[in-house]
Amino acid sequence: MGMKISVHLDTALVEEVAKYASKRGLHAALDHLAAVSKEQVPLDMGPLKASCSVDVNEDGTSGTVSYDTPYACVQHERTWYRHQRGRKAKYLEDPCNDSTVQHEMAELIKSEFMSGLG
Repeated sequence: MGMKISVHLDTALVEEVAKYASKRGLHAALDHLAAVSKEQVPLDMGPLKASCSVDVNEDGTSGTVSYDTPYACVQHERTWYRHQRGRKAKYLEDPCNDSTVQHEMAELIKSEFMSGLG
């Protein structure tokens, strides 16, 4: 004789767990991108680096890494500016497009999602 058990998941609970894990994962990934970017940001006295911030929307589906000084865009876009060794223009764009950084970000999202479910 066989046995059958029916289980009904509370879809609202599943969605809430997924949303929480998604938000944490995206925040971890963007924090990583910000950290890599800060290693390349031009330095003078440090306000540009200190102005970096990470923000993730409420449902964890999108987020931003931003620098907020009057000269952040100028420093980012003017590739002919000279900077200290290891510092450069495109300090946010280059890490964002780097396949290694993208892979690390994906792993952080996966790890946070899996820990949220476990």
